[in-house]
Amino acid sequence: MDLGYTDKVVMITGSGSGIGQDMAVAFTREGARVAVNDISQDGIDETLKMIDAAGGAGLPARFDITDTAAVSEAIGAIEKDCGRIDVLVNNAAVLAQHAPFLEKTPEQCDQEIKVTLYGTINCIRAVLPGMVDREYGKIVNIATDAARVGQEREAVYSAAKGGVVAFTKSVAKEVGRHNINVNVVSPGATNSPMRNAILDKMRKSMGEEKVAAREQKVRRVYPLRRIGEMEDISNAVLYLASDRARHVTGQTLSVNGGFAMI
Repeated sequence: MDLGYTDKVVMITGSGSGIGQDMAVAFTREGARVAVNDISQDGIDETLKMIDAAGGAGLPARFDITDTAAVSEAIGAIEKDCGRIDVLVNNAAVLAQHAPFLEKTPEQCDQEIKVTLYGTINCIRAVLPGMVDREYGKIVNIATDAARVGQEREAVYSAAKGGVVAFTKSVAKEVGRHNINVNVVSPGATNSPMRNAILDKMRKSMGEEKVAAREQKVRRVYPLRRIGEMEDISNAVLYLASDRARHVTGQTLSVNGGFAMI
């Protein structure tokens, strides 16, 4: 199925690794040119190599999404180089520590909110004027089902993602008249570097057998009896950012194997 991405310009935050990296390669396979954003130059370089190997086209976009001035300058440079940004995917997020709320420092909480919520706001603020002028644009924000149903040891992260969901709905109402779609993809448990890092720490503290038993229990709460893969998220984003979803806006699409049906 041709999703119409040939010659489209896509920017993906936090695409130097994990789900963002998978999305970057997926978009280029569909013919888009992707601006690869991350704070890690090594991560950007790795993604660009993967894009090149897939026969796609990418460009580096290293900047800190929590820095309003840096975001504005970088977005302006991409628009000058590429002519526009058709699609923005806000994927970057930080889970500073997987721990109960009272064990987290205020600094860790601030970091999670600044990157996850303010970073999303900053990037949308920077791309919207151009989209409004052109009367066209697609924005997809990555949340989490923890924002919808709550998740222990992720209280502030969940709150920040909940803010992303609410912000998405409000902006969608404001810019729909300009032919701009703003939606959310909300993953459940996904085999990503972030999740695997948490599991590695658990193995060190609990042991391999206990973690394996825990994973079996986790799968049982998913009707599809599986943990999501990064490509599951990428496929949903590809749809929502395409003109196939032209009549979809302000929505939250859960890609969670049926974990939360809301």
